[in-house]
Amino acid sequence: MSYWYIFFTLTGREQYIANKINQSFDNEAFTAFIPMQEVLFRSSGKVHKEMKIMFPSYVFIESELCGIEFLQYTSHLIRTSKDIIKILRYGDSDEIAVREDERTSLMRLCNDNHCIETSIGFAEGDRIYINKGPLEGRESIIRKINRHKMEALIDLEIMGGLRQVAIGLELLRKI
Repeated sequence: MSYWYIFFTLTGREQYIANKINQSFDNEAFTAFIPMQEVLFRSSGKVHKEMKIMFPSYVFIESELCGIEFLQYTSHLIRTSKDIIKILRYGDSDEIAVREDERTSLMRLCNDNHCIETSIGFAEGDRIYINKGPLEGRESIIRKINRHKMEALIDLEIMGGLRQVAIGLELLRKI
């Protein structure tokens, strides 16, 4: 079984930390990644896609090691790095691994590269129907739609707190 852990880092240093972890440690024991998302924007009348960090300042690590072993293995890196602020925990507890239900809900939205792709759908009255993408069949988790920014806002629970995430949504037509 694998676990996910989250490092809180300096903003803008996420990719550097992920690369450093992947190079420093045995890749079978640790895999650092940064969840990304496709963002749509309109420029000169054309729709463009861009990749954006889903959770700025956070680096996720997938590991086979349980909590205490993971802390022992990474404590030197955490202490010596100026870019890693801390490892996230659930409130005041010693629980540092991302809970299985939170991990599963994020994995359902992401592809194999830990990226949330754009969903495509249409609107009929007040209802939204998603034809393609991570929100297909999961229209009920959409909290709000911003048609001008071409995004759907959803709530994701991570480390015991709700975070609002904007997922690219291309509405092809309104019926």
